[in-house]
Amino acid sequence: MNTKRVVVTGGSGNLGTQTIRELIAAGYQVMSLDSAPPKEKLFESRICDLTHMGDLYEALKDATAVIHLAAYQAPGMAPDSEVFGNNVSASFNILKAATDRGVQRVVMASSIAAYGFLYAPAMWAPEYLPLDEDYPCRPQDPYSLSKVFGEQLADSFASLSDTSVISLRVSGVNLDLSYRSLPERWADPGAKMGTFWSYVDLRDAAVAFRLAVDAEIEGHKIFNIAAETSRYLEPTNDLVRQYLPGTRIRDGMSGNWGGLDIGRAREQLGFQARHVWQNFIRPDGTAIQGA
Repeated sequence: MNTKRVVVTGGSGNLGTQTIRELIAAGYQVMSLDSAPPKEKLFESRICDLTHMGDLYEALKDATAVIHLAAYQAPGMAPDSEVFGNNVSASFNILKAATDRGVQRVVMASSIAAYGFLYAPAMWAPEYLPLDEDYPCRPQDPYSLSKVFGEQLADSFASLSDTSVISLRVSGVNLDLSYRSLPERWADPGAKMGTFWSYVDLRDAAVAFRLAVDAEIEGHKIFNIAAETSRYLEPTNDLVRQYLPGTRIRDGMSGNWGGLDIGRAREQLGFQARHVWQNFIRPDGTAIQGA
C-alpha cells in the first residue's frame, strides 16, 4: 500500500477527478482541494480558496506531493486580468506553501498553449515540428502567459528549496472517451491549428500526472504530454505542407504523427499514451466492437 499523501487542486474537475481515480488505484492517499465539491465522495476533499494561504498551509500538512490543476482553463472564461491574475497567484501560492511545508514534489499543469500558438490572434508557422520542450515560448493571451509565468515561478522556487517541480505541457485533452465525435473534426484539419493536430486522452493525461509524482527528477523540469499520433487521418507531413508551408519537419517523421515531441516524457517519466482514437473507431468513423 502506497503511504504517500498527494493533494490535488482542482480535484472536482474532469482531469482532477480522473487523476484522483488514477492515484487511488495506485494506492496513494489523496485529498482534493477545490472551490466546488467533488461529484464522487471516494476521497477526502476540502472546499478551498487558493488565495487563502492559511488554508493551504493546513491542507499541505504532511503532504508528500501536490498536483496543481486548479485554474481558468482558457482565455475568455473571465476578464483577461482575472484569468491571468488568478492562475499566476494560485501557482505562486501553491509553490510557496509547498516549499515552506517541505513537500517533496509539486506537479504543475502547464499547457501546449505556453508555446503561444493555440490562442494567438493570428496564427504563424512554427520553425519546426514536432515541438520539443526547448522551442521558444511566445504567448500572446492571458491564459498562455499565465502558464509561462507558472513555469518561471517553478524555476525560482525549485532553485531555492529542496522541493522539485515538474511542469506538464498537456496537449488538448480529449473528454469523449468513445471518440465517436472525432469524425466531425476530420472535416476541417485546419481548425485549431495551434495544437498541431495533437491530443491526449483524459485517462492518459491522468497517468502522466501520477507518473510525475514519483519520477526521479531534481529541480524543475518541463515535459510535453500528448499521444504520439495525431487525431486526424491524413499523413501529418501532408498537413504541414498544406497548412504550414515553410515549417521544417524534423527527421524521421512519417504517418499521422502528433505535433508535440514526447520523447523526454517517454524516457524520463515512462509516459506512453495508450488510449488513442485508432483503438476506438475506424477510419470510416464506425465504432470498434468492445472498445
